[in-house]
Amino acid sequence: MQSASLRYFLAVARTGSIAAASTQLNVAASAISRQIANLEAELGCILFERRPRGMVPSPAGELLSAHAHQTLMRAEQVAAEIQELQGLARGFIRVATSEGFALDLLPNAIAEFHAVHPGIRFEVQMLPPAQVTQVVAAGDADIGITFAMAPSSLVSVVYDNAVEMVALSAPNHPLARQPAIQLADLRAYPVAVPTLDTTARRVFDAACLAEGITIEPTLTANVLSALLPFVRRTKGLALMSALTVQTPVRLGELVCIPVRARASLMRGIQVQVMRDRKLPHAVQAFLRQLIAALPQAGGATI
Repeated sequence: MQSASLRYFLAVARTGSIAAASTQLNVAASAISRQIANLEAELGCILFERRPRGMVPSPAGELLSAHAHQTLMRAEQVAAEIQELQGLARGFIRVATSEGFALDLLPNAIAEFHAVHPGIRFEVQMLPPAQVTQVVAAGDADIGITFAMAPSSLVSVVYDNAVEMVALSAPNHPLARQPAIQLADLRAYPVAVPTLDTTARRVFDAACLAEGITIEPTLTANVLSALLPFVRRTKGLALMSALTVQTPVRLGELVCIPVRARASLMRGIQVQVMRDRKLPHAVQAFLRQLIAALPQAGGATI
């Protein structure tokens, strides 16, 4: 069984279809189908059950999935150790992140690291917070950075802190020069917020409920970047972490206004790695830099 066959097999097992695996791997569907057929012929068994909603590993497929995952992880570890013989001249780092870090903080950290270590390659995957934890636990990402509402036993948490949400405005907004505003002050202006399935929205809604006020959003979006043009071009306010827009705030393009509320507007930040995994040298080096870019009042352990 060749590593390419195992990678293709795992992609189909995870995505549930050859078409989805083809998109994920950027490999022709016919090539993936051929490799799956070769594996089934070599092993003399059916690896997938074809169902109306997709392909599900058979009992034999489940066994192969566990083997393939461990085999590929060992191969990646050996490759990383070989690359470490050259110091930080070469390497590959996979980062899973929730969107709040993907807009500004993480790309800036990567750019800064690349300036010193141009031979290191990166792959960034933006996912919902719970999925960030899942891919790190499965070994499909070296580092995860996410807003987290609760601790997880699936991963090792190497940084754990909390950050407060702020109101984001244009520089010419009537409230832009205020040292702080009350949560109820938002009712006088158009408000842009993330969708209900996000940690930011859950914290915001809980704070409104605690004060007995209703704030009807003018704009709701499942992509944070969609909120920024609205803020820039209107008298609107958006609720998010200041970490999401550090560069626009530093350049004076946007303003962060602290919001006072009876209930906490804090959200947890976690940087996660796979439990009991020896991280490659390049991953450790970037991990230290990433943590250094985060607020340092909390419990960084690396």
